[in-house]
Amino acid sequence: MSARRAWTGIALASATLWLAACGGGPSGPPSSAECLASLDRTDMVYSQAKVEARSSSCVIDTPVRVTKTAMSWKPAGTVACGFALRLDTFLRDTAEPLAREHFGSSIRTMREFGTYSCKRMPSGRWSEHASGRAIDVGGFELENGTYISVEKDWHGGGAKRAFLHDLARAACRDFSVVLTPDADHDHYNHIHIDAGRYKKCGMKSAKSPDPRLETEARVADAE
Repeated sequence: MSARRAWTGIALASATLWLAACGGGPSGPPSSAECLASLDRTDMVYSQAKVEARSSSCVIDTPVRVTKTAMSWKPAGTVACGFALRLDTFLRDTAEPLAREHFGSSIRTMREFGTYSCKRMPSGRWSEHASGRAIDVGGFELENGTYISVEKDWHGGGAKRAFLHDLARAACRDFSVVLTPDADHDHYNHIHIDAGRYKKCGMKSAKSPDPRLETEARVADAE
């Protein structure tokens, strides 16, 4: 029996070490150093940011000021390190291919209308902007000079509308809350994307011209 107990203990210890190495064990989310090291393995241009929070609810986990991910940000924005990694993947693997498909051009610049902000929502709950896990996207400038505006093109027609709708639908799949001009008047000129604990896809259901994005994101009440 003692030999069996010893073997069981060894097996459990090995399993624990394996889970920790894969990020599934008690080690939890990556440390600040690990996250920054992951940023350094990308082409992202960033600097570590110092945020003076007015409230304990406005603390960012490893704040970084991002100038460029898969494309330049105009202006630069401050977000949590982990959210920056997710955005970089999304912009590189989803936004860029969609732009090339719809316009035959890469994206030069993403216009962002808001990142970190110590603020509450009308409901009184703290916004995900307060933890650096949200961004408001106002538009994109392509390498060929084309500008795609959420305010002007979301309800328009043609390739610009299709691109924005495909992008928002993909964001609904990959992130938590996505709010578009379909959601309410407060979002008439931008797409809000966050990585909070709630799930909501704030856009009207519409058939996507991109068959890769036919699966609708699960829609849930953010409250």
